[in-house]
Amino acid sequence: MEKLRRINRDVSDLVLTKLQARDLLQMKCVSRAWRDLISDRSFAVHHSLHGNPPPLSGFLFQEKSRWVPHKVSAVSYVSTPNEEPPKLLKTPLDSIPENFAIASSCNGLICCKSFSPLSKGASIPLSKNTCATIHVGNVLTKEWVQVDWKGPLGVAVAMGLIFDPCSDLTGSSTNFKVVMVWQTEDSDGYSFHVYSSEMKSWRLSDEMCDPGWYEVYDTKCVSVKGVVYWLTDGDKILMFDVEKEMSYSVSTPIPASEFDTEPVVACVGEADGKLQYVMVSMEGLLVWGLEDLYEGKWSLEYTKSLGDMEKEHAEFSLNLQQVLRMQELKERWVDPLAFRDGILMLRVSNTVFSYDTRNGGMNRVAHVTEFGTESMFDSIVVPYSLSLAPLNLP
Repeated sequence: MEKLRRINRDVSDLVLTKLQARDLLQMKCVSRAWRDLISDRSFAVHHSLHGNPPPLSGFLFQEKSRWVPHKVSAVSYVSTPNEEPPKLLKTPLDSIPENFAIASSCNGLICCKSFSPLSKGASIPLSKNTCATIHVGNVLTKEWVQVDWKGPLGVAVAMGLIFDPCSDLTGSSTNFKVVMVWQTEDSDGYSFHVYSSEMKSWRLSDEMCDPGWYEVYDTKCVSVKGVVYWLTDGDKILMFDVEKEMSYSVSTPIPASEFDTEPVVACVGEADGKLQYVMVSMEGLLVWGLEDLYEGKWSLEYTKSLGDMEKEHAEFSLNLQQVLRMQELKERWVDPLAFRDGILMLRVSNTVFSYDTRNGGMNRVAHVTEFGTESMFDSIVVPYSLSLAPLNLP
């Protein structure tokens, strides 16, 4: 009988590891045995390694006020690409403090930053010697790790998260790294502070990088094979390699001055283990992949004219060329929000669409007001992969 139970468990283990994390969460209700199996850390580790890297599940949207600094709202989740049309779900992360903002995601984990309250209804940024808190968590399992920080004088510009299930996830430990981009008051360059969950401490890297006059976007970040990239408002992409302890300022494929639209509308993403640079201009939708980091070698992997996009999806009345000309007003009326594995989240005027560069398919996601009353500009949009990767130790 014991041998039969062991065989049944082995078969269940083999079958269940091939299912998506979202489906497994629902299957906990099938029986107590399945609940115990799926909840077991060793199974979660095995499932995470089996699906490494975890496939794209959807995108997290968070409303961000442009008038009240650091005012953010609950998170909406858009499931894609398998849902036709994509589903918009309200998923408040009620397991961590209300006053937080999503900074980045990596292989099933997300990194959030919270702000210390000045008074009721007010907040201060993660800067100026303030004690703030960083949360790294798994949305699906609702497991969270709190990382405390008390920084030196300066401004924390952006953050990135590094997590590789193959090397960072074992039966007894879950390791991740948080990279904080820091600008000191007496320097125009950026320094990098790295937190290791294994060491449970911060360290200041010897590396510094100066991307020129460009500002780093705190919400335009992607992690690719242990390297974190941050988009700037110019022709440079800031990067930091955690293992090699190296920073670099990567030139974009084409200078913004060669295009007629201002400001440049672009985002960074990841596909096939490479950094992707996505731009929308009067030339069309352009996607480049970074072939060689240190030589700055890019390859154009996808291009589609605006006219063709409008014709192929006439039901949406996109008017891309006309709307893009409104960029002269210094507002992003066309904005590539986030990109992962060929799926682009694209806002055109007041509507968000998903566009699949692999087959040219396009779906309407939602009107911007469905994400929040202040979601027209500057919203936080992060690709996310549902995963069972455990954070709490046994």
